[in-house]
Amino acid sequence: MASSSNLVIGTAKFIFAPIERCLNFNRNLDGNMKILKKLLKELSAVKGDIELRISAEIHGGTMQTEEVKNWLEDVQRIKTETEIIEQKAVEKKFLSRVFLRKQVEEKVVELKAFLRKGKAFLGMVKSFKYIIIGGGVAAGYAAREFDRQGLKPGQLAIISKEAVAPYERPALSKGYLNLNPKAAARLPGFYVCVGSGGDRLLPDWYEEKGILLILGTEIVKVNLGLKTLISAAGEIFKFQTLIIATGSTVIRLTDFKVEGADAKNIFYLRELEDADKLVETIKMKKNGKVVIVGGGYIGLEVAAAMRINNFDVTMVYPEPWCMPRLFTPTIAAFYESYYKNKGIKIIKGTVAVGFNANANGEVKGVKLKDGRVAEADIVVIGVGARPLTTLFKGQLDEDKGGIKTDGFFKTSMPGVYAVGDVATFPMKLYNESRRVEHVDHARKSAEQAVKAIKANETGKELEEYDYLPYFYSRSFELSWQFYGDNVGETVFFGDNNPLSPKPKFGSYWIKDGKIVGAFLEGGTPEENKALAKVSRLKCPVENLDQLKKEGLSFASKF
Repeated sequence: MASSSNLVIGTAKFIFAPIERCLNFNRNLDGNMKILKKLLKELSAVKGDIELRISAEIHGGTMQTEEVKNWLEDVQRIKTETEIIEQKAVEKKFLSRVFLRKQVEEKVVELKAFLRKGKAFLGMVKSFKYIIIGGGVAAGYAAREFDRQGLKPGQLAIISKEAVAPYERPALSKGYLNLNPKAAARLPGFYVCVGSGGDRLLPDWYEEKGILLILGTEIVKVNLGLKTLISAAGEIFKFQTLIIATGSTVIRLTDFKVEGADAKNIFYLRELEDADKLVETIKMKKNGKVVIVGGGYIGLEVAAAMRINNFDVTMVYPEPWCMPRLFTPTIAAFYESYYKNKGIKIIKGTVAVGFNANANGEVKGVKLKDGRVAEADIVVIGVGARPLTTLFKGQLDEDKGGIKTDGFFKTSMPGVYAVGDVATFPMKLYNESRRVEHVDHARKSAEQAVKAIKANETGKELEEYDYLPYFYSRSFELSWQFYGDNVGETVFFGDNNPLSPKPKFGSYWIKDGKIVGAFLEGGTPEENKALAKVSRLKCPVENLDQLKKEGLSFASKF
């Protein structure tokens, strides 16, 4: 009986052994095919990174070698051969799959070798869960919000062209230009987030939190599809989530080929390095002549700072009054009179068409369109800014000059957010999309984006951004704030005598019988909050004459 059982078992083994070998063969082939596909995907990503790096012109000399060129060609060959193998592997013919086994094994070995070589060409690729590109105000506030929301060391990197940690940029056109050591603003005094009443985030803070500050690093190429950034030095950065906080750059007269616009001692004010150069020249040209080209934020604030430094100051701008995008003629008249009383000359209705320079190439005069020449030892240009979106052209949807986002600052590309000056976002209060260039929005939009990123990861709900436009400025002893929208009829109130010891005045903007905006010079924190409230609530107004009579007291009723 036992011998017959053994015979049956032996026969079964004889019959099923080939089947078992066949099954094992198929399992091995399928396993190797999975490895092959994974390696091919990784090799394609490395190939993409190398091509991206080559396409950044600054790397032409380091990456476009014969060896790299041959490698790229071989990768294309391997890709084609692998695709053919994949097609054959799909076939059910056993003999066809038998012959593939060795090819697949050899191809796996070849792919691994090419991957090693490709990674050697690239060098070390730095990968982060989160990257913020841009190191201005928005970057600092985003970093603080990441820390509040929960962040592991090594997850976040801030890549900045500037050589310093994020700071409060408004200081550059105010206290930073003051030569009085007791009044001058200097780092570490204005690191973020002191501008909104928070703690200063010193460079050590980022180190303690495990946030990498990659400073003095300019990103010159971006491939959002590959989640890759390339620096001017050839470094490669990979991200899972990106926050675009590149801000704006100043409009330069050299871009328009204005005669003599490249002379020495002509300055633009955007970054700390710009301010440092201006301060050094201020020290060398003490009590000299300064011409400010532009009558906006920078123009008014720098003009005040230079007059405090005892310079002879002239302002030149083409508009009929200063700050025309915000100020009414009545509001502007006060500031222009105040500045004139401080000794500042104002030339309106004309533009700079050229600059005179001495034998050393230093600016000596500003040629105006009306034929006049304003003498100058220093010129500061403040004629506007444009958002830095060039790196992302063709990769993201755009709107109104900025990168189009939703109420969470998500762009059209998954995992990519845009904040601050570059973002065009839905303004819920007015049911339209807008782009806002101001530090307050930079701070708040950065925080909103981080909250949205974390909410998306945890599945929590988050309310859409509901921003009330807010602008402010300080110069001399003056300080004004504006909330809301400057459209519709205006109602002026208060004392706007420029000779008053403490002038206090303001204006309401009324549209469709409701207050949509409010401005106040010389207000207290409580009064400013009241104006913000009536602007957000769009409080109804029945009688404009009564509103003018009540003035500031109207806002205190709500």
